[in-house]
Amino acid sequence: MLFVFDKPDTYGFWMKDMRFPIDIIWISGDKVIYVLSEVHPDSYPNLFKPPIPVDKVLEINAGLSRKLGITEGTPFILK
Repeated sequence: MLFVFDKPDTYGFWMKDMRFPIDIIWISGDKVIYVLSEVHPDSYPNLFKPPIPVDKVLEINAGLSRKLGITEGTPFILK
């Protein structure tokens, strides 16, 4: 799931009501800023935030960021 925000901020995410682990990727402009892998549902009520403001957040299947080589600094192109 891709979240696109009108203005950059340090948007936080939690795992409330999630039933499976995910990777959370925070993006600023066209670059990945922060990747949090294998976030599990039992981490709730922890709130996860990026180190700097971002304008997009991508949630993907757990482990997929590692499999695809997505790390901080990876270009992000939305087509």
